[in-house]
Amino acid sequence: MSGRKDPQGRRRAMLEVAAQEMADHGYEALTHRRVAERAGVSLSSTTYHFTSLDDLRTSALELLASQVEDDLREFARDIEDCEGRPEDIAAGFAVQLRDHSALQAEMVLYYAGLYDPKLRPLARRWAEGMAEILSDYTSPAAAKAIAIYMDGVVLHTLLTEQPIDEAELRRAIAALMNASPEKKP
Repeated sequence: MSGRKDPQGRRRAMLEVAAQEMADHGYEALTHRRVAERAGVSLSSTTYHFTSLDDLRTSALELLASQVEDDLREFARDIEDCEGRPEDIAAGFAVQLRDHSALQAEMVLYYAGLYDPKLRPLARRWAEGMAEILSDYTSPAAAKAIAIYMDGVVLHTLLTEQPIDEAELRRAIAALMNASPEKKP
């Protein structure tokens, strides 16, 4: 076996770097050269695996979206364990708000979807997934409202560099869950 790195492993490493680069510096800052430098590979390696910048960007955004889905599955398990109680949903969300890198990655997905209609399905995964998860504990309309509220909280947290107080989250989530007349039992 040669000492060369597995091509799929190299591709994955470049995607991880590209995703982090976009989260750190924005969607538009991504270049093959920056990925090559950060990944410690040649520029030709990045252009071999990703023939265009759009290919690299889209592949990295797909990786971010899959990480979002992993986070959603974990959050769904946590919500199921707490039987969908608003205070526990707020506590779990408060923990997520402390992961600045994950929040930035989510915003990169939104930004990409805002300017590229082909990427909108990737950008919508978190909000749609959260609404689906919460629909088991409240009405679909309330679940959607909570997911939209959470999106706003993420943006607010990134802009102010300060997460919203957990007690505020709890009050807002409880109010939204209980506002709908179609609440599930």
